[in-house]
Amino acid sequence: MQNSWSLPMQSKNYEIIIGLEVHAQLATRSKMFCRCAVDVDAKPNTKVCPICLGLPGVLPQTNDQAIKLGIRAALALGCSVNLESRWARKHYFSPDLPKGYQITQYEHPLAEKGVLELPGFDKKVRIRRLHLEEDAGKLIHSTRKTLVDFNRCGVPLAEIVSEPDIRSVEEADAYLKELRLVLRTLGVSEAEMERGHFRCEPNISVRPRGQKKLGVRSEIKNLNSFKAVREGIARAVKDQIEWLQQGKEIVQTTYLWDEKLRELRPMRAKETAADYRYFPEPDLPPLILEPFEIEEIKKQIMGTTVPSNQGTTVSFDVSFVLPAQKRKEWLEKGLKKQDVEVLVAEPEWERYFIQLSNVGASVKEASTWLLNEARGILAERKETLAEFKVPVKELASLIKLLRDGKLTRPAAKELLAAMADKGRNAAELMEELDLGGVSDEGLLEKTARKVIEENPDACGRYHKGKTNVIGFLLGQCMAKLRGKADPKAVREMLMKLLSETR
Repeated sequence: MQNSWSLPMQSKNYEIIIGLEVHAQLATRSKMFCRCAVDVDAKPNTKVCPICLGLPGVLPQTNDQAIKLGIRAALALGCSVNLESRWARKHYFSPDLPKGYQITQYEHPLAEKGVLELPGFDKKVRIRRLHLEEDAGKLIHSTRKTLVDFNRCGVPLAEIVSEPDIRSVEEADAYLKELRLVLRTLGVSEAEMERGHFRCEPNISVRPRGQKKLGVRSEIKNLNSFKAVREGIARAVKDQIEWLQQGKEIVQTTYLWDEKLRELRPMRAKETAADYRYFPEPDLPPLILEPFEIEEIKKQIMGTTVPSNQGTTVSFDVSFVLPAQKRKEWLEKGLKKQDVEVLVAEPEWERYFIQLSNVGASVKEASTWLLNEARGILAERKETLAEFKVPVKELASLIKLLRDGKLTRPAAKELLAAMADKGRNAAELMEELDLGGVSDEGLLEKTARKVIEENPDACGRYHKGKTNVIGFLLGQCMAKLRGKADPKAVREMLMKLLSETR
């Protein structure tokens, strides 16, 4: 089945050039240049003051925490943090921008020249710049009128601009997901796309393969879902290829993405920096940083994990561990790539996994019973890990019962499902449900002999070299034992008795 964002076949004759601008809302309690609380879900226009409303005679003050979070993100992305950066006014009219300008950074950004490695692509995307700015408000449209909520005005943002290094929809998707993961891991931003914390503006152009000159770009504003980014980029590429093939002139245009119609709607044309009339912000001094301030933040994010080498214990002693470092260390422990991505992307699963390992489960056992079985149960029930009724120690108890031969694997699966349903102790529930494994050697021998007596033809084929019939005999034994015996022990008993009757 073709994806809704799949590109046309003729795109193979063209090179796609993509650069991404991302606006990430910084995880601060107050706004960028005033002390109003960041609470965009509050009653409209209740988290505002004369500063964020841009009333005459007010003076902005910078938010130190927002600056520190911006530095943290910049260092994680390998950027050079400038010891001096400057604020600028960016002018444009919008009903949700009451000052008529946005305080941002232009010629002198907070940080420059970083890089982000795309997992699974063996590729690095260069980061041109990371700068700080304030957000605008929110327009609420109806068929008859448009309302304005200014609660979001002044909320601190980090704008992260990539170089045009991305060459496909898939690479753009991977870049955004990895960038979002880095910001969330560092606590820089909650990056909840559906709430507007992480918004993307792709710049897309195409050119015939082999041509060096860049094509004319199309920009798409304020995309807040991965699906919208994929579909919006694909549509822009498709449109540009068709225009080139028809000999039409492509005009630099800014678009809005219509989710319902899956099409681009022109917003404005030929937008350049000159249109914004940037000039230095007169009410704010330059942002001057000391080297030791940057070094202190760097120590937080450049730590390394310290896995214990004692037994199966896995522990971490670190402020922040970047996703790339986590991937490397989990892969070195023998986890599959798909399991690693769960642990890297979902901190609550990683915490449970580490705790499970620390109370006796091996990495392989924790992977099997947490990331496979438990995750499957929760997915089927449409529940989150927070709703999982099995404490870490009880899942470890189930694993130990299985390891000690007191449970078979099918019985362990049944027990885990019951524990997830009832939230009961593993050992007690095993007894209550009569799931305990059969380990009595006398009973195993008696059962195996009976199966051999009942199936002389199968035993005859076995003695003639058809050893695969052992699976059939094993199945017969397990059925009589109600699946409660260790298949390995039953198989060994069968083979021992068959060798005696040869």
